[in-house]
Amino acid sequence: MTEPVSHDTPASKTLAEHRALHALLEEIERASTDTAAAADEVRPRLDTLREQLAAHFEGEEEGGLFEQIMEEAPEQAHECEKLCNEHAGLLERVDELRTADASTRADPAWGQDVRALLTALADHEARENEILTRALDGSVEAQD
Repeated sequence: MTEPVSHDTPASKTLAEHRALHALLEEIERASTDTAAAADEVRPRLDTLREQLAAHFEGEEEGGLFEQIMEEAPEQAHECEKLCNEHAGLLERVDELRTADASTRADPAWGQDVRALLTALADHEARENEILTRALDGSVEAQD
């Protein structure tokens, strides 16, 4: 029988952060439409997303998660590196959207860009969850 994972391990902390980020992504998705009024509701949520993502990515990179995975599953090193390399680009995309001027936010293309970002972030986090699950031999279940 597999020992339950402690809630203070890098993996369990990351999965908890993924759940919180997923909830925020869903909130942004619900608020995002092609109207300027919705854009005004989405923008402060993007500020929150930026703050949470920056802390989350820093924790993954410096908090021992990827090191733990590479120690326990060296075959995942390339995928860990690939995910780490995506962090800066994802933060840049959030910054571009959150700092767009009012006329840009009123354009339906801005809402489409927000939804494309949400999809990219959800995919990124799902791939991280998959690595955690594979690397830790199923001792941590993947989370949506």
